[in-house]
Amino acid sequence: MRKILLTVMMVLLMAPAAYAAQGKIGIVNMPKIIKTCEPGQKALKSLQSKFKGVKADIDKKKAALDKMQKEMQKQSLVLSQEAKMDKEMEFKRKVRDFQDTLGNYQRKARVEEQRLSEPVVKLIMQTIQKYGKSHGYSMILDGQAAGVMYIDKGVDVTNTIIVEVNKASRKK
Repeated sequence: MRKILLTVMMVLLMAPAAYAAQGKIGIVNMPKIIKTCEPGQKALKSLQSKFKGVKADIDKKKAALDKMQKEMQKQSLVLSQEAKMDKEMEFKRKVRDFQDTLGNYQRKARVEEQRLSEPVVKLIMQTIQKYGKSHGYSMILDGQAAGVMYIDKGVDVTNTIIVEVNKASRKK
């Protein structure tokens, strides 16, 4: 009786595993799809062009701060204590202003990146779902997600999805 019960339990426990083994699983690399697909590249170019002038301004301010710091170091031996303190206070004020400007730039860039990438991600997700249904996949996972330790190249459908996303974006 005990052997029969054990056998029945083994069969019941193995049934889901056997069913899962029949399912088709695909893996995608979402960051690669976003960076490589045409809509993703278009969004990136739009983001870069929008903030090109601001980035140049930030780079100029950074270079000016670096130059000011080097001049302060060179002049530190010849300046009086009061002049040194004045220069240091001016430098610290400029650093704070620079950090504020940089923080504002980064916040605006993140918001704009989110706004531009949202329709791209939505299109990618729709394409993955459509592809998965039409090709008989039980699931398609993001290979970059936490917990995925190994991916067989045979289940990676990233490049195929990129082609499908490009096709879908041209239709719109």
